[in-house]
Amino acid sequence: MNGKQRMGKKRLKYYLVVVLVLISFKGFCQQDPLFTQYLNNPGLINPAYAGSKGVTNINGLFRKQWVGQQWSPTTTTLSVNSPYKNFDVGLGFTFVDDKIGPLHQTGLYFDYAKTFTFSKNRNLSLGLKAGFNYFDINLMNLSVFEYDPYVAFNPHNKILLPNFGVGLYYFAEKYYFGFSIPKIIQNSIKDGENTYVVLGREERHYFLTAGYLFLSENPVLKFKASVMTRVVNGAPVSLDASGTAILYDKIWLGLTYRLEAAIAAHVRLQVNERFQIGYSYDLNNSRLKYYNSGSHEIFVSYDFSFKGQRIFSPRYF
Repeated sequence: MNGKQRMGKKRLKYYLVVVLVLISFKGFCQQDPLFTQYLNNPGLINPAYAGSKGVTNINGLFRKQWVGQQWSPTTTTLSVNSPYKNFDVGLGFTFVDDKIGPLHQTGLYFDYAKTFTFSKNRNLSLGLKAGFNYFDINLMNLSVFEYDPYVAFNPHNKILLPNFGVGLYYFAEKYYFGFSIPKIIQNSIKDGENTYVVLGREERHYFLTAGYLFLSENPVLKFKASVMTRVVNGAPVSLDASGTAILYDKIWLGLTYRLEAAIAAHVRLQVNERFQIGYSYDLNNSRLKYYNSGSHEIFVSYDFSFKGQRIFSPRYF
């Protein structure tokens, strides 16, 4: 085997590693990060949510998935959104940092939403999301059994992928409905040296959400039911069904079932009219359950009220 053939073989191994990472995202429907507490911040997946709370909101989320498993995903987000002008326009941005194995993905997206108000306090919001994802494939994180010159001289493959998305959010006092496509452009992820070699691409994700608030005769207790369906090419349809009991408008206790994937318990505390904190634990229910000890997620949120803004606490949607 001559030098050219050996180099071609090593490049082939590199392509194989990257493709396997991308396939793992597709297989678990996680090219876009997965969240259990999306209910606390729908803006992570739907730009039409921006400004709908009527106040300026800042929130953060940290998720450590599949604890104990090598190369387990770790995701951190920071989001800010606020109404603008006559409260019929919402603006916001979302920063997402996602790591899995040799792949580090950073995203920054800006949201714009226009809200139309109808009778009986019904609202329809249409949203637009625009920004970019920055991929950094770091081959130095790989364990190799022999010296590989391609890995040594090409340790990083960095790719900037601009994109945009759309969303719809219809909501009233007791119910909501949403549909969104956060990324519409199916960008190709190519080799840095040979742009004709496509390693993978950003798949288009479709999100469908809905929820309803049930009131009881006892004012102490309310119950919120929510569902989210996630569809992406190359992976089974994902369905999250959640039920949350709300006690004294202060304590939220819930369970989520992710079809053939996980069962999650989550709690949220309304510390005061402005500050919320939440935690969830996912118990894996797929074949991966033998290789990890579950997933943890922490959520914090704070509302600011500026001129003309008024806090209505609690907000159920």
